[in-house]
Amino acid sequence: MTRPSSYNIEQFKNCILVTLRGNWTMATNIQYLAVMAEEINKRKGRPFHLIVDMRSWQIPTAKSFTQMKAAIKIDRRNQVSELWLEDDETNADHVAQKFFAETKFTLSRTKSVTDFIEQCAQKADDSVVQYVKIWLSNN
Repeated sequence: MTRPSSYNIEQFKNCILVTLRGNWTMATNIQYLAVMAEEINKRKGRPFHLIVDMRSWQIPTAKSFTQMKAAIKIDRRNQVSELWLEDDETNADHVAQKFFAETKFTLSRTKSVTDFIEQCAQKADDSVVQYVKIWLSNN
């Protein structure tokens, strides 16, 4: 399946790396959530960290988006952590408030690439950290 340039999802070792970009529509949101659910299912119950580069990502806060997201469930039972790299253009507070209130892990958010890398190093081995550095430079 060809994916839009507004997101990319890849797996590396015990991590799922996600890039989110642009101003999303409902269609983009639905497609992304479906692909994310497939990627998590590929883990077959193995624990994972979700590492997200969402600099300049915009998703509307409209009621229809909130209702739609509530209807699509992502299985996070084996998720160990989630780390977001944001910038001043990122619009994700409503996502954080809605979907991380009842997780067994704490969502980590930062606007600093250095802090993002340091937090990755606390969660994953050195080969993952080196991969994340390359991944970020390609984003």
